[in-house]
Amino acid sequence: MKQDLIKDETNSVLFSMSLPISIGMLSTFLFQVIDTYFVGQLGSNELAALSFASTIYFLVVGLFMGLAVGVSIIIGKAKGTENTEKVNQTAAVALSLSVISSITFSLAGIQFVEPIFSALGADEVIIPLIKQYIIPLLWGVPLLTTGLMAGGILRATGNIRTPEIIMGIAGIINLFLDYVLIFGRFGFSKMGIEGAAMATVYSWVFVFIGMMILLKRDRILKINLKDTVSKLTSTLKEIGQLGLPTIITQMVAPLTLTYLTFLFARQTSEAVAAFGVASRIQTLLMIGILGVSTAITPFIAQNLGAKQQSRINESIAFGGRASTYLGLLVSILLILFIRPIAGLFSEDVEVIHYTSMYFYIVSASYIFYGLFIITSSIFNGLQLPLNSMKIMLVKSLLFTVPLTWAGSYFGVLGIFFGISIGNILAGLLASFEMQKHFKKEGSSLAKVSIWSEYKKDFQRLIKR
Repeated sequence: MKQDLIKDETNSVLFSMSLPISIGMLSTFLFQVIDTYFVGQLGSNELAALSFASTIYFLVVGLFMGLAVGVSIIIGKAKGTENTEKVNQTAAVALSLSVISSITFSLAGIQFVEPIFSALGADEVIIPLIKQYIIPLLWGVPLLTTGLMAGGILRATGNIRTPEIIMGIAGIINLFLDYVLIFGRFGFSKMGIEGAAMATVYSWVFVFIGMMILLKRDRILKINLKDTVSKLTSTLKEIGQLGLPTIITQMVAPLTLTYLTFLFARQTSEAVAAFGVASRIQTLLMIGILGVSTAITPFIAQNLGAKQQSRINESIAFGGRASTYLGLLVSILLILFIRPIAGLFSEDVEVIHYTSMYFYIVSASYIFYGLFIITSSIFNGLQLPLNSMKIMLVKSLLFTVPLTWAGSYFGVLGIFFGISIGNILAGLLASFEMQKHFKKEGSSLAKVSIWSEYKKDFQRLIKR
């Protein structure tokens, strides 16, 4: 089912987009959460190995999600101006670029697995376990990245729900195969942590096939080969202009995750395992905010192409409210229920303790972190990826990295406090940068008081 991003009621469209995107993301992130749950049953060393290996996984996802965001901005704007030919040409070039670059990345990663993880602090006990997991995963990466790119293209053209159904089914496949391959059920050999990787790769095969079928069905790959080749240079240039900043923006988070893993490795292997569990739970519970942020970029891009400024303003207001209220909800849920949730992933008392303490300290910053995520997506939709890149780099390099480095001298909890303070400062920075943009553009939103709007929402809630 396709949404008309230019004509349908703004809040209704964004809600209708965000819900299936969130469900699709839920299944995508469940790949890692399910792996974490089952691998946690094998032991704390295996859980630590998974945490180390996931730094590379998130690096790959960040790289190609960044490229997909840049491509979706171009396609969304072209769709808004009803330029079907440009939509198809950009999609074809972007998919080809994704396949070629991901194969190159995979081969390079397989070649340098051991030196990479030794540098990150993994010891001789953990590295063999890391290799069992990451090498099969790297062989399957081109399937995932092409699926991510195809999903971004489909969403940018208005096909929201069907790609997320594909991702949902893939999540179920991964769940079943995890159980079968890790523990050797139904006559299969017990593969341990390697089985977790193979289960994920097989689910990616389904994603790849499903997305290719959707692209063909929606006639997105129907191109004039001669015209596409003749415009290849200009298309690549446009993808580079928008894609490079969004790639850098998306890469900052996984690179920061890698840095934090290094810091925790200097403490204990249990701290690494706990951080791996915590980062997956956090991503899972931030699904709502991530869904809104993913939906808002193509929505703004299409309306920017159609010159519908009032609808852009409405979408920005929707995103701000959603990030605040969803961030508050996540914080409350984690403070109330994190200890029993942490116990699902490990029986190690130290791992459970550190996982719980992470959320007691960091969850208070989620309102600000959600605002930061939404603001970054808004800037991308407005075709201002450099603004998005700026706030992301400042968050990482000026807030999170120095604060966590200083905090590491006070132990694991000090690093947690560094992460939390960094999130709060990033949210304040994002709010400041957005207000500065409103004033520069003479937007009516520059005169809106955020806190007075929240107060009105609260008063309406009380009256009910």
